[in-house]
Amino acid sequence: MNIDKAIRKQKKSYKRFLLSMCFIFFTLPAVLILSKKFYIFYIVYMIIVEFLILVSIFVRTSNESLKFKNDGYRLRLSLGITNKKLNIITEKVFLVHVEDVLSDKGEVIDFKIILITGSKFRSDRMLPVSINFLKKYSYVAHHYNRIKVMQPENNYYYTIIKRGGLNKYPLLDIIYKTCVYSYFTGEAVEKIKFYRKNSQYY
Repeated sequence: MNIDKAIRKQKKSYKRFLLSMCFIFFTLPAVLILSKKFYIFYIVYMIIVEFLILVSIFVRTSNESLKFKNDGYRLRLSLGITNKKLNIITEKVFLVHVEDVLSDKGEVIDFKIILITGSKFRSDRMLPVSINFLKKYSYVAHHYNRIKVMQPENNYYYTIIKRGGLNKYPLLDIIYKTCVYSYFTGEAVEKIKFYRKNSQYY
């Protein structure tokens, strides 16, 4: 599997999806107008379909959208259709973990990146580490407790990066390069190895 080709395919697939949805969105009212069949049933049906198209575009765009930039000491991320900003001070990242997302059949279909940091730096998406978070991610809790014992004076925050699809691979690689004080779990290291083995940039 060539990750770079897969990322390009993901982008092309997203563009085709947008084009097809936009085509259907504008074609339906045009067909209704040209047919001159302005029955209540047709109008209501068209409104429902148009609404579902907008929802599907919103959800797909929100899931696909992930932009990131490294300016040396900070990673800047834009997430989702609303471009929610996430600022990560690289030297304040203490833990990086990756957790696979499974389908109903138990197949790996995606993954999410979990970060624990010592600073939220103007990022609303950085949340204080809570009991509920630690209960949900028990493996992260194990490593968090070790970090907390070593540096009990710090306040700790977490964020979970779910969006972006395959674009999370190069993001994870940049995190590995820049967050030099962070501990990377075995799962995170395996994803980085997989990316580097299957990327033309290595």
